[in-house]
Formats: sequence, structure tokens, C-alpha cells
Amino acid sequence: MNTTKNTKKKNVSLAFGGGGAKCFAHIGVVNVLRENNIPIDFIATCSAGSLIGALIANNTPNHVIIKKFSETLKRVTWFRPTISKKAIFSQRNFKNIVVDLCGDVNIEDLRLPMKIITTNLNTGKLCVFAKGNLKDTVAASSAFPGIYKPVQIGSDYYVDGGLLNSIPADICRDEVGAEGIVISISLDGHLSNKIDRINIFSLFYRAIYIPLINNRERIIEENSDIVIKVFNHHEFNFHNWKEIFRFYSVSKMEYFIKLGEEATRCKIDEIKKLLDPKNNLE
Repeated sequence: MNTTKNTKKKNVSLAFGGGGAKCFAHIGVVNVLRENNIPIDFIATCSAGSLIGALIANNTPNHVIIKKFSETLKRVTWFRPTISKKAIFSQRNFKNIVVDLCGDVNIEDLRLPMKIITTNLNTGKLCVFAKGNLKDTVAASSAFPGIYKPVQIGSDYYVDGGLLNSIPADICRDEVGAEGIVISISLDGHLSNKIDRINIFSLFYRAIYIPLINNRERIIEENSDIVIKVFNHHEFNFHNWKEIFRFYSVSKMEYFIKLGEEATRCKIDEIKKLLDPKNNLE
């Protein structure tokens, strides 16, 4: 028996998806991984997951992140109207938080390798940033059309990467290879099948959400070793979809972090088995 087979360290990558304020759950996931000495070698992020991902990749302490968000509680701070025909709200607060906690740095300057997913509005294609200004790329990755205006980087305009790939498990797989471990964090709940009270808003929501979730489920299924479904027990409908805007709520922030921790603890034994080379001996 060859006792040295497959003893090489396996790189671990995390795919952080979008979900607005629910992205605080990513902090809870990382908390539990670190508590259990699970290494994190790479992260790929999209949408609001890019905001939290940038802070984690910078190794910003959790208590500092929480304190910073707690200082910006006023709803008007997060939803500051912008004078523009292209959007409703300004992203000034997103950029300020990144700069205050990370500095006005580039992606390649972060302590943990990171790639940020965006959609190129000019070409209609996915664009993955591994280099470039961090605050601008995070803003672009989170710029859902109509809510936030497109972000110009170079000569092109970029918007939310979630339009094409909201949980980039495939980017993680390309980075760590077949022997690496891809952990995808999904912030989706299950779609409510009660449509007896359907209205124009819920109809519009479903028209957008259904194709997006089917696409990301395919990407996750094809590329992940572990999927942590933080909100799997939540019914996802237009009413509670509004929770994604609660960046200004400390109670929601703490609740989402707790859910991330609980969901990860349920998967921690599976993750440890994948990392333990003794499980691969012949």
C-alpha cells in the first residue's frame, strides 16, 4: 500500500454569491472554517458577496467589519438617492467602506487571492477581475441595473455579475483544479409555490429570479464539492426578498452571521473528511 498517495495539501476555495444584506452570512461561514482550522486559499465573489469577500480577503477582523457597518445604520446612508437617469441609489457607501477598511488598493494587493465577477454591459459577457482597483470592481460587481448605475472601468461599463453567474463555483474550480476543494455558499431560499395572491411586483420578481436561480444551480452542481445552503429553510418570496436591503440593521446583520455559522457547522465534518488525506488512501 502506498501511504504517500494523495497527501499533497488540497487548496480550498470559496464561492461567495449575491443576496444583498444576506451576504453577512459569509462572515459566519468563515468564522466556523477558521475555528476548525480549515484553510482558505482562494475566493471568487459576486454581487454583494464581493463587498464582504473583499474585507475577508483583506483579513479585516470580524469585529471591525461589524463595527464599521454598525456606524452606518441610517437607512438614508445606504439608500442615498442619486441624480441620474441610470439608477435610483448611489454606491458611495459601498466604496467608502472598502476604502476605510482596506485602503484604496488593487485586488492583487489583498492578502488572499480573489477574483470578482461582473457583467460587461458593452459586450453582454461575463468579466472576471483578478486585478484592478478594488473599490470600483466591488461596486461594479454589486451594481444591479436600475438600482445602482453601471461602473465605468476603462472604456467599458460593468454591472452586477449575478446576471450571468451569481455563485462562481466554476471560477473556483478553474483556480484550484480537480484536486482542490470548492465550497459554494448559497444565500437562496426555496421558491414559494403559493401564487394565489400574485401581483405585478411578485410576477416581476419571479420573472427575474427563476432563470437566475436555475443557471446558478447548474453552475454550483457541476463544480462544487460542498454546498452550504444558509437559507435553505427560508421561503423565498417577494415579501421577504426585501430583507436583502437591510444593510442598516444590526439585528439582521447578527442574525445572518449566526445563520452562516449554523449552516457551516452542519457541513464541517464533510469538509474535514475531504481535507483529510487518510480518507484517500488505498
